[in-house]
Amino acid sequence: MPRKYRNTLKAHAYAQTSLGKALIELAASHRTAAAAIERDGPAAASLGSAQFSEWIATSCEIAAAADRLLALEVELARRNGMTWDRVAEVLGVSRQSAWERFRSHDRWNKTRRISQLRQQRRAALLRKMMAGKAEDEVAILQQMMQAKP
Repeated sequence: MPRKYRNTLKAHAYAQTSLGKALIELAASHRTAAAAIERDGPAAASLGSAQFSEWIATSCEIAAAADRLLALEVELARRNGMTWDRVAEVLGVSRQSAWERFRSHDRWNKTRRISQLRQQRRAALLRKMMAGKAEDEVAILQQMMQAKP
């Protein structure tokens, strides 16, 4: 029998920790690239389209995860008595806008979107590995496999 989903503060804390780690890793990657550019100059830094593609994909995953976390937070607040007026005030939108955005369970589609993005990235990395262009990609793939939920 499948386990029933429960929207709890413990689950939110875990989601926030995961999101924070992803942001820290992305920032570290940017700092490393910036240091290489400062040290060796832009031409020698060797920032290729693969690196930028990785950053874009990671940023997209982080944005989708943050959006899902916001939906979970609103659901938890509503379940504990917060009104739509108060939710709207906190978000800086109208009550109607808040209700339309968070009334349904569209967050599951956001979770699916995150999974699809990760699957696309893994497939692309595997194709590169099979083509023999896999030095940096192997390290990225190993990180992704360890981060798999």
